Amino acid sequence: MKKSIAIFSATTLILLVLIGFGLWVLIDRQNNKNSGVPNNTSTEQQAKTFTLNEVASHNSRTDCWTIISGQVYELTDFINRHPGGDEVLRACGTDATTLFTSRTTKDGQSIGSGTPHSQAAQEQLDQLKLGTLAK
Repeated sequence: MKKSIAIFSATTLILLVLIGFGLWVLIDRQNNKNSGVPNNTSTEQQAKTFTLNEVASHNSRTDCWTIISGQVYELTDFINRHPGGDEVLRACGTDATTLFTSRTTKDGQSIGSGTPHSQAAQEQLDQLKLGTLAK
């Protein structure tokens, strides 16, 4: 009887550990998948250069690249998380430096608060960098 209880207890413990580990892996993968902003800062990606025409061809909600201060960023996966809603779509396929730095369009129209984006916004943007604009 004691041997049966010991075997049952050991089996139960092993099952609980395996279930716990499985849940931890599942949650960890989900957290990594939804961590907010993809980390695209590898040296290989930062070394790439893109032309204005290349960036201009990525000009939609489903394929959105932009230029800010001579750097090229891929915004597609960020669009639905942008705190300013669809205003970010104005940046797709264009040089959005003034949109980002002063929240104004090239013709001077104020967008949102009209103030520069925060340091946190800059840090998020840095994670989306594809490379630099060709000179």
